[in-house]
Amino acid sequence: MGELLGTASFPSGDVLLIDFGLLRLWSGDRTPEPGPETDFEITGPDARQVAAALDLAVVKGRYAFDLEDAGPVAAKVAEVCRDTGLEASLRPLPRMAHHTRVRRLLDDFPEGAEVSFPGSWAVAVRGVPAGRELRVLGERMDPAGPDAGKWHSVWVECAAGTPVKTVECGYVLVDEARLLFADPAALNGWRSDEPYDGRYDLVFWGADAEAVAGRLGVSTVDDDGVYGWTDLTHDETASRHRELQGLGELRFRFDVRPHDDHYRVLRQMYRSPTESGAIEVAGATMTGWFTGWGDGTYPVFRDLAADGTLLRVRVELGAPEIVRRQRRFEELWFGDLAKLALVSARVAREGAPVTWLHREAADNDQDSGWRVFAGDETQDYLDDAANVRLVPLRDLIRADPGLEELFGHPAPAAFERAGPDVAFVPVDR
Repeated sequence: MGELLGTASFPSGDVLLIDFGLLRLWSGDRTPEPGPETDFEITGPDARQVAAALDLAVVKGRYAFDLEDAGPVAAKVAEVCRDTGLEASLRPLPRMAHHTRVRRLLDDFPEGAEVSFPGSWAVAVRGVPAGRELRVLGERMDPAGPDAGKWHSVWVECAAGTPVKTVECGYVLVDEARLLFADPAALNGWRSDEPYDGRYDLVFWGADAEAVAGRLGVSTVDDDGVYGWTDLTHDETASRHRELQGLGELRFRFDVRPHDDHYRVLRQMYRSPTESGAIEVAGATMTGWFTGWGDGTYPVFRDLAADGTLLRVRVELGAPEIVRRQRRFEELWFGDLAKLALVSARVAREGAPVTWLHREAADNDQDSGWRVFAGDETQDYLDDAANVRLVPLRDLIRADPGLEELFGHPAPAAFERAGPDVAFVPVDR
């Protein structure tokens, strides 16, 4: 059944799934600001087939938006045409408004399309019910698993029924850990960074937030230990901002939150057990929520009934590739690969390849026990503390991915190789 996050309505019959923290970059029906970028269209009798064969991330449908240099795309179009006998070419367009991009792409691909805008992209789908409020529902990850409490999937419920077919629409890019189901036409009324009442909240949090609050005589503004002021004028916000900047010796972070539409959703999200919020903009209801997984790209699907009826537009937040990415992130930044190795400056500073390494009992919880060398160091060189660095294992793997397999061996262990292009072999110390 799913948990209710809110409702959404789509008077245009189109739905856009977008990171609403990035809506300050969304032009709606306005032409994007002039710049060095140009939009392009693949035209010709075989345009759709050629576009599909390009396999280029910058190409969405028959279009490539916001390019400073179209040379690589044009060359790829020419290559595909030459190899297949298809006929198409690339032509420049006047800068296309972002809502126009949605409409053009959905005219070609009503079942779903990725829509580019500066530095990001969203996913649009056509054919959702236009005359009523639709529920936004979600399912969480296994409560007994390591990701308990996070969203597995969130969807707009378009009709009742059991899905029997799923069609991928594309991937939505998340850069600020939040998403919104919105009507793309109604987003013309969305206000970003422009308070609708001329007011702002200024909040702060962190290790020394309580000490900061004591100095400034303020209290918490929510139940999560966030302190600050609400409903400030522009001048009051500037004054309080300067006060906080003057406390740079303390450890805390602060944020100015204008009373715009972004703030209206966030204010509900901060207080909701589902970390979601719904607001009305330009006659359409929009629901936003925190992904729970942070930033990344997430697959979007149309779930269909046996007769082809659209039942859901769904984003899979706990997809297997996302879970794998989360485990990898945890391993690199909080697990064994975040631990430190003692590394010769020949490797750490000068970039020499590793040819000798060994593992001994760790000195402390942050120590991996690994000692890593270029292999040509003298004992006098290593006896100088200036020639030894503490380096996380993840950084060593980034420079030499083959080391990761070795780092899984327990102590005591030792490996060497004759050169950078030769495999490591175990040796006795």
